[in-house]
Amino acid sequence: MAPASLPASPTVNLRAQNIYPLSTCSVGKTHSIMEEKVTLVKNAIHSPKDTRHFMRVKQPKTRVTASIGGKEIAVSHNSLKVQEVAHDLYDPVYYFPIDDVRMDALKRTDKTTHCPLKGDTEYFDIHLEDNQLKDAAWHYNQPYERDEQLRNHIAFDQTKVQLIEHIQG
Repeated sequence: MAPASLPASPTVNLRAQNIYPLSTCSVGKTHSIMEEKVTLVKNAIHSPKDTRHFMRVKQPKTRVTASIGGKEIAVSHNSLKVQEVAHDLYDPVYYFPIDDVRMDALKRTDKTTHCPLKGDTEYFDIHLEDNQLKDAAWHYNQPYERDEQLRNHIAFDQTKVQLIEHIQG
């Protein structure tokens, strides 16, 4: 039996998707190459130290829930979806407004980390009925000015908390 052939790849209009390739130009007789500083993704927030490290923040037009063992810890129609690129293309992270999170189930820990793009994090353990998860949520208490929209938002570790972006409702 012959292997199935793959369908032809569809043509993609990168400009219609707001994706712009880096370009290079030759300069002088030495033919050295200079990279132009071109934004790769429209409305992206770039790290001032490394333009290859950037993120885009969007607000889903849907309800997003975070749950543990079937019990909701956050429900929001106003979450932020952050897609980040650095050394890799990272999975999207949803940030929930604090008012949409069961803050009574979160307990601040001593863990902190630093992101050169967003700032310093503070972590939380989650205590929700029979479930106790260590360092399963975080927030940027004082994000960089360019990332101010993340202030007063909580994100969850998706290996510990189930996140669902509901297509309807």
